[in-house]
Amino acid sequence: MKVLELVGVGKRFGALTALSNVTLDVEEGAIFGIIGPNGAGKSTLFNLLTAIYRWDEGSISIGGLSIAGLSTQRIARLGVSRTFQNLRLFGNASALANVMVGEHVLLEANVLDSLLNTGRERRERTEAEKRARELLRFVGVSGVEEQFARNLSYGTQRRLEIARALAARPRLLLLDEPAAGLNPSEKHELVSLIRAIRDGGTTVLLIEHDMGLVMNLCERIAVLDYGEKIAEGEPREIREHPRVIEAYLGAPA
Repeated sequence: MKVLELVGVGKRFGALTALSNVTLDVEEGAIFGIIGPNGAGKSTLFNLLTAIYRWDEGSISIGGLSIAGLSTQRIARLGVSRTFQNLRLFGNASALANVMVGEHVLLEANVLDSLLNTGRERRERTEAEKRARELLRFVGVSGVEEQFARNLSYGTQRRLEIARALAARPRLLLLDEPAAGLNPSEKHELVSLIRAIRDGGTTVLLIEHDMGLVMNLCERIAVLDYGEKIAEGEPREIREHPRVIEAYLGAPA
């Protein structure tokens, strides 16, 4: 089953074409990589999937449902969650609170429930806290629940952001350069974590510059260059593809 389907997607910023005629399918249960040089359109693609930008041509569907015109929150309710290339944590909030924020799209209690401290609000708050603690353990950072996010190590903050994204119970998790700034040991642990996320039933789509990590982790890879998809296939095919080699190393003399 296709979790994500893009058909002929294009995005322009004035005279600049960020994406052009991009077609892409991501099957349920996949770990799918998006690679390409800087400025290739990778982050723009993620921003289209989460309604930060609107596309100009083509169509995008999640689980067979078009997301045209939907808000970021509505798309999240369809099961799409993401991390960012630059960390976007609440530095003055605890690690536990940061993860609980990710659960808000699932909660039914409203402002009145909060003001009156109703049974529904108390029940949902208790369940949200319990799940947040479970997710911190799952990503390997238990014991930091009450620490401010700003005081955590960079690698721990990366895992914290993944935990927050998982709090929304996504069917499709978008990871934007999750290995950026990590040391080799942390990258090895990240690979294991992403595989565990997929094995738990969440499809993963990731942008990453670390080619070794991508080739080791992803079952299928698409390559963007100047906003166009120039190749797609299994890691071996991508590694040997002439246009991919040219995009990364330059045209032969």
